[in-house]
Amino acid sequence: MTCGSWMIHPLWILGVWAAFLIALPCCTPANNSAPISNSYGSQSKNSGLPTPSPINTFPAVPEILPKPPILGDAFNAVIVLSPEISEPQIRVLIVPEQTAVPHVNADLYRGKVLIDRLEDGKFIALNVLPIEDYLAGVLSRELYGDWRPAAYSAQAIAARTYALYQIATFGRNNAWDVFGTLTSQVYGGKNAETARAWHAVTATRGLVLYTSQYGVTGIFCAYYSSSDGGASQSASDAWGDQPLTALQAQSTGTLDAASPEFSWPPITITKAEITQVVDWWGLKNKLPYLTELGPIASVNISQKNPLTGRPQIITLTDIYGHVGEMRAEEFRLALLMYPLHNAPIPPSSFFDVQDEGSSIELINGRGHGHGVGMSQWGAEEMALRGMSDQEILSFYYPNSWIHKQW
Repeated sequence: MTCGSWMIHPLWILGVWAAFLIALPCCTPANNSAPISNSYGSQSKNSGLPTPSPINTFPAVPEILPKPPILGDAFNAVIVLSPEISEPQIRVLIVPEQTAVPHVNADLYRGKVLIDRLEDGKFIALNVLPIEDYLAGVLSRELYGDWRPAAYSAQAIAARTYALYQIATFGRNNAWDVFGTLTSQVYGGKNAETARAWHAVTATRGLVLYTSQYGVTGIFCAYYSSSDGGASQSASDAWGDQPLTALQAQSTGTLDAASPEFSWPPITITKAEITQVVDWWGLKNKLPYLTELGPIASVNISQKNPLTGRPQIITLTDIYGHVGEMRAEEFRLALLMYPLHNAPIPPSSFFDVQDEGSSIELINGRGHGHGVGMSQWGAEEMALRGMSDQEILSFYYPNSWIHKQW
């Protein structure tokens, strides 16, 4: 991921980004997968008709949208590592917070399994092990078993870089470094290890991606997802992260056209569902320009990336004419993370919007996952064309290079 990055095995379905994006949405495993309308009449987002705020007192949308707190802290895009660093241990959350003491079969994991009690009294289970052993339990959960060695090697280097970045950032102030789910990178312990995965891990031991920007040279969060649908998006477009050339938006053509979700059929979402989801997202992130919206009347893509055409900003207008805005990826994440799970979830934020009166239809949908960084299906296609892991990574992470860290 996310990095780390959402498909069932063979295509894991994108599911628990809420926690992920605390560590940040790394990765989506390839191995898964109008004018204002008064159609609502007197319906409100609650039980009665809300009292609308006058247009001139409605909370203003910031010129630059903030990164929603639910997505976690903002870290520097480039992290400097000590040149003497040796292979670190990584703490993987294998059982999330629960009130009862978890029971875990330690024989299923390398390293140590620890039960930890948090300050709120809840328990978690961690697998603490060397990062190379951890990667052997990740690769076959992220890629298909018969994919080319170069795709596996590229995935190993990207996953190692992502994990090391999480240790150096999120892990500094938390009880664990990464989640064992697609919230970070999908991890299966010993049962997930394969000969192909171990070969890729061993062949790339200690190799990570470096970049140089803002006067700093070091690692960055090497996000990847299943399929970008022909155009990647930048981390800054997706979540409001610090802009980084290595994670910039770019057109990728038909490299991942073999993905079953390179394009996907229309999805219908009612405006009543959108009203509830947007209100919840606004409350969770303390965004008054969203919480004070009344029943949603229109949903429009108001800004697209000029290079790729991917949506950047979605504008929501309520029946009173009040306006709120969200990043396109936030819109998808809000639908994904909404606790009632009663609204359809688009596979990606790469779509067009068509108004259908009391609902909207997401059309021309492409890709699966956040689309930041490497496309796993694209990496496999490049490997099939005879390209090396270095060529794959240089393409998907511009202005980056491979560095041997240990």
